[in-house]
Amino acid sequence: MKIQKKLPKYKLQPLRIPSGWETSYNSLTELDPELLNKDDYDKWLNFTEDLLQIKNSKKNILLDVGWYPEADPEGVYGLDVVEDFNWENPVTSFETKQKGELIEKIELLMWQLS
Repeated sequence: MKIQKKLPKYKLQPLRIPSGWETSYNSLTELDPELLNKDDYDKWLNFTEDLLQIKNSKKNILLDVGWYPEADPEGVYGLDVVEDFNWENPVTSFETKQKGELIEKIELLMWQLS
């Protein structure tokens, strides 16, 4: 029996990830929420609370990205940097609706925290 694997419907968002970081999971796509219509339901389902998690094991730091509220066209990207799994007190938090601003912040934080 052959298992058929399909490529994801939307391309993953390219990121510049410095050495020392590894991806725990990634479903952050190139979809831009500012370019979607509110009635593009199938596309909004890609905007979940678990979009991206990248970790630096040497420094015990996690960078976590999600969309809040999940699948809501009125939502925002939320980014938290967590040290030593202290989710109650993130090192830094950031919210934006702009995809470019999110990517810039992710890449900047990874370089600063490396």
